[in-house]
Amino acid sequence: MNAKLLIFKRVKKNLTKSTKINTWVISDGTKGMENQSLAVAKLLGYDYELINYNPPYLLRKIPLIGKFLLTSNILKELNQKPLPKFVITTGKRMAGISIAIRFFFKNKIKTIHIQNPKISRNQFDLLLIPEHDAITGKNIIQTKGALSFFLNQEIQNKKNLTTEKPIIFLMVGGRNKRYNPKSIDYYDLGIKAVKASNLLNAKLIISTSRRTGIKAEKILRSIFSKKLNDFKFYTFNSKNPYPNILQKAQYLIVTSDSVSMVSEMATISTPLFVSFFPQENGKILNFLNNLKDLGIIKKFEGKLFNYNKNNLHTNEKTILKINDFFRL
Repeated sequence: MNAKLLIFKRVKKNLTKSTKINTWVISDGTKGMENQSLAVAKLLGYDYELINYNPPYLLRKIPLIGKFLLTSNILKELNQKPLPKFVITTGKRMAGISIAIRFFFKNKIKTIHIQNPKISRNQFDLLLIPEHDAITGKNIIQTKGALSFFLNQEIQNKKNLTTEKPIIFLMVGGRNKRYNPKSIDYYDLGIKAVKASNLLNAKLIISTSRRTGIKAEKILRSIFSKKLNDFKFYTFNSKNPYPNILQKAQYLIVTSDSVSMVSEMATISTPLFVSFFPQENGKILNFLNNLKDLGIIKKFEGKLFNYNKNNLHTNEKTILKINDFFRL
């Protein structure tokens, strides 16, 4: 059960509440998950520390064995540090370490776990679960979509409106448990993105995710190289100025496979268009249709336009409920 613990940065200082670390964010480095944990830490307003921990296989698959990790190296190392008020984790992979910390420190640290852990809710102090999962309970706060690390005000305050031509930002996801896009889906997305760029005489900036895959990237690169003069292509493992792109873009396009990607962009005032992949799980489609009905997103069909966008206010509503739950 030994796994290496690496503390690699203190992310934030906020001296208005405390000068000591009051929150641990524990992550295996998966960006979509990590950003949601950081979003909660950021909203709490305390100093927080980001701790990288890759749980062993059994702990990922059977989170409840976290109660039996009393001799684990990670708990011994954490025990050498001043205890924080909260520990934040996201995703089933990280549920086990949350349970282990709660049990080992005998409830001296409050655990906040994001997403459905698929085990008893009584193993956590507080669960933040998307409302499309339809799970309720005394220690559950339902969120509309995923929490966003980027705050709309921060993006809008730095918005660069002096670009020579409009900028379109296309964020491309890929295969996961619910979605299995084919080559034709990426080809169709590429052709529609070209059409939208040409109609607006815009610059297209593309970013792929770790799930996109080399084959899909080649399809998209080929289309854009042949049909566009002005585009920039970033892969998930390249130096990717994601926040800077959000600040410059006049239009956002994102694929439908990731609730966290859609939610993150939905919090920003920039018009957001979602390209729907063929999908297997109805609850995600329900989530997207709900955002459409609320005027937050539009379906991407090859044409971009301005509309009176309503932002997704998951962050603001969630932190109020967290403060109320813990009586902060």
